[in-house]
Amino acid sequence: MKHLMTKIAIIIAAIAALPAMAQQPAAGDTIVIDRIVAVVGNSPVLESAIESQYFQAKARNVPTTKCKIYEDMLYQKLLVSQADIDSLTVTDKQVDEEIQRRLQGFIDQLGGLEKVEEYFNKPLGEIKEDLRDVTEDQLLAQLEREEITKDIKVTPSEVNNFYRKLPKDSLPLIDLEFELQQIVFYPEISKKDIEDVKKRLLDIREDVLNHGALFETKAILYSEDPGSASSGGEYGMTSRNELVPEFSAAAFKLKKDSISDVIKTEYGYHIIQLIDRKGERINFRHILMKPKFTPDAKAKAKQRADSVYNAIKDGTISFEDAARLYSQDEKTNKNGGLMMHPRNGTSKFAVDDIFPTNYYNIKNLKDGEYTRAFESYDNMGSTVYVILKVKSKVEPHVANIETDYQVIQDMALDKKYREAYDKWIAEKSQSTYIRISGDYRKCPFEYDGWLHNELKR
Repeated sequence: MKHLMTKIAIIIAAIAALPAMAQQPAAGDTIVIDRIVAVVGNSPVLESAIESQYFQAKARNVPTTKCKIYEDMLYQKLLVSQADIDSLTVTDKQVDEEIQRRLQGFIDQLGGLEKVEEYFNKPLGEIKEDLRDVTEDQLLAQLEREEITKDIKVTPSEVNNFYRKLPKDSLPLIDLEFELQQIVFYPEISKKDIEDVKKRLLDIREDVLNHGALFETKAILYSEDPGSASSGGEYGMTSRNELVPEFSAAAFKLKKDSISDVIKTEYGYHIIQLIDRKGERINFRHILMKPKFTPDAKAKAKQRADSVYNAIKDGTISFEDAARLYSQDEKTNKNGGLMMHPRNGTSKFAVDDIFPTNYYNIKNLKDGEYTRAFESYDNMGSTVYVILKVKSKVEPHVANIETDYQVIQDMALDKKYREAYDKWIAEKSQSTYIRISGDYRKCPFEYDGWLHNELKR
């Protein structure tokens, strides 16, 4: 749940959940391998897991302590234990999607797939396998947290009472926010542009199959997938559900070392080479190419955008009607071009959520004003020409209930969540078998009930 706030971080950072491999402990540090230091329900907590996460955090300069990591794991194990009792489950698809999301975070943070493999000293497939169990536990813990709070709501009167009693210095600062509308124009891709890309891919396929060329070398040289090109196009073991349908259908038909025909997805055009298959999981390489817009196609798209801009400026048509009639972005054209935030589902965008080029063009506009047509990019990285309108612009300010009711409502709801969650922890820690071992009994726990409610065998 996006609003749930607790005094501890239940979901441990995924990058810290992997075994410590690339980093070595500092002089004087000692790693104890596989000693059980706690049991919650039927689940053990291993010393090696605590040490692993601690050294990973140190390597990334994340301030923490072994006691903090230990307590986080107690919370998570308690939640997972109850999730099992409540028969809560997560699907392989959910686990695979979360692993893929985390891997993309690693790639973005470390600067490429090759850097990720170097950092963990393992190939991508093994990194994914290392993530599987801990990711499943974290998703189950999250499900149980949602189960605890699923019936909690706040009424408008509760929100108002919460706001009146809240110390004013506790109110958050709301950053500069925009509500935006857009009209989008794509340069037209000619049949020749598409055929050229297909031919290049087929030539590569021919070179690999019949002339001894290496697929991975071709991927490094020609693939336009930034996440895999540097590793020869290899993705590592991947489930069917992690792939877009067209790609998945082609990849799972292949035999080992065979290469697909050219396939089209929303990302562009691909050829795929199967490396290995284990049940419903495959390891593969691919080469991605995208048709390039010709200068003439870009000029024509800009001309169309300028024409619509002039019509809006002259009052011939409203911005909203122009979006409905002319915008080529199917996600926004039906509602007058109004853009919705992909993560939080609202129409509010902070500065950091806006493409730099777009922000540069709107930063000095007032409510109701719009830009000229300018070149930008869509979420897939494709060139577009866009006209942006500032529907509303809210300057930085301290949250208040008149303009930021949703923020105050979320804070009131978070308070009720915390209270319910703390009550649940107090109850379940008394009825669940918990054993805390060794020096960890001396930890300054944030929840003091771990030791008070510990059940002895």
